[in-house]
Amino acid sequence: MTKYRSFISIVVMIAVLTTGLLPMTTVNAASLNSIFSSLTGSKSSGIGLWDVLIGLFVGNVLNKVGSGALGGGFSLPESGGSSSGKEVMGFYAEWWDTDTASYNVMMKNTDTLKTVIPYWATLKADGSLSDRGGNDHVKVVQAAIKHNIKTYLLVNNATEKGSGSPVHALLSDSSARGNAIDNLEIYLKKYKLNGVNIDFELVPPEDKDNLTIFMQELSARLAPQGYTVSIDVFPKTAENDDVSIAYDYAKLAKCVDKIVIMTYDNHAVWSGAGPIADAKWVEENLKYALKYIPKNKLYLGIAGYGYDWSSKGVESLEYGPIMNLVKQFRADVQWDEPSKTPWFTYEGADGVTHTVWYENKESLKYKLDLVNQYDIAGVALWKLGEEDPGYWQVFKEKLGRR
Repeated sequence: MTKYRSFISIVVMIAVLTTGLLPMTTVNAASLNSIFSSLTGSKSSGIGLWDVLIGLFVGNVLNKVGSGALGGGFSLPESGGSSSGKEVMGFYAEWWDTDTASYNVMMKNTDTLKTVIPYWATLKADGSLSDRGGNDHVKVVQAAIKHNIKTYLLVNNATEKGSGSPVHALLSDSSARGNAIDNLEIYLKKYKLNGVNIDFELVPPEDKDNLTIFMQELSARLAPQGYTVSIDVFPKTAENDDVSIAYDYAKLAKCVDKIVIMTYDNHAVWSGAGPIADAKWVEENLKYALKYIPKNKLYLGIAGYGYDWSSKGVESLEYGPIMNLVKQFRADVQWDEPSKTPWFTYEGADGVTHTVWYENKESLKYKLDLVNQYDIAGVALWKLGEEDPGYWQVFKEKLGRR
């Protein structure tokens, strides 16, 4: 028996050294206990020597090689220390044919970005689908596929003026809904997309049930074919807000795969100056959503932009232009502790005073802490190319494999 154990020790040492060259993954305590039992001759595990060796060579046993158990062999992970990380999704938009901002960011962050949601289509009142144009869709999808990034078609609703509500006409007519679903299926297959993201906004309150029915019908068509069905919803903390009441969180959660809560525009063109995504406001909306939506289906919407308020109106600005304003007017950037967001004021060349609130990598940290605290599925950034470049390191640090 002593010679047998010596032989095992030698083989295990070789296996350990060999495994150090292989990719390492975590293993739960039960797996390790089984291995230890086999090494010590215990009959309780039922695992033999070759099972041990296979496990070692495949790399599914070790976290790292170093000091620890088995006399300088293994270092054990703490209980619960294994995490697959949170999914980072990015909305992808091209505002003109040669706009490559979203594409460039996608290609720079293929190690972090898991899903892109291209804003390529609009559904009209009769269920017809119009392509919004932009860069070569095939090229974008092929690039995503090459880097194992999934693509979901973002579809918004038409908002023509003077013709009633197109989204009401679409959702309240079964024929129009069927036509829409047919066209969406054709589009997904044409470009070899992985799924669809429905972004219907300002849906009339009376269409709450109709929106749910549409999503049920869409899922019934697409889900059996392997497509992911997702929807973006307005944030809320009660059911008395006309802007968000059309989203039936509980019923939608039963028929879709993913729900993105658009936790931004806390202050925007319709309000006075203030934080885009007050951390406390974000948490309140997140907590309410979790009453009805399973955490493994819920994604937190992340803003990458800001707004400039003045007597001339309100202008949406990307992070780059915001930093240019800071430099040009030597603005003194302030940090609002209650909302956990930056802001500043400046006086333009025309003497008009401006107030700018925006999001940056520091404010992002507090949102991602909420993602981890409430253990939801991940985040969705609006939009790729507008954000502080420092976002991506924060995504890795806060949401990556831990």
